[in-house]
Amino acid sequence: MLNLPMRIFGSLLALLLFAGHCFAEEADFTIAVASDSKETTGQISTVAARAAYFMVFDQDGSLLETIANPHADAAGGAGPSVANFLADKQIKIVIAGRFGMKMSNALKAANIEYVEKQGIIIDEVKGVVHAK
Repeated sequence: MLNLPMRIFGSLLALLLFAGHCFAEEADFTIAVASDSKETTGQISTVAARAAYFMVFDQDGSLLETIANPHADAAGGAGPSVANFLADKQIKIVIAGRFGMKMSNALKAANIEYVEKQGIIIDEVKGVVHAK
């Protein structure tokens, strides 16, 4: 049987490791916003899968990059293709005006949260960041 100081030390170590894991999970996420322009002051695209661009923001609401949507002009299956593309980019939240059923199902399968919003891109990103 372990003595009392060793049990206390073990319990504290386990608690610290668990707390560190919890905080690391919350702090590390990226947001992709469907956009038809490259301006953060532009409007959110009304459709997710056919948006011309995705603007990627960090957990603080800072723009990291703007990516051209490689599936915007796809003949079919744009929604699941875009969901896979965003999953490969490690996106955790996607914002667009509307998501089709196939894309929303693909996002759910990839454990990506999606939010339907309208408005100015940077304003809506800051709202999502503050809600987290």
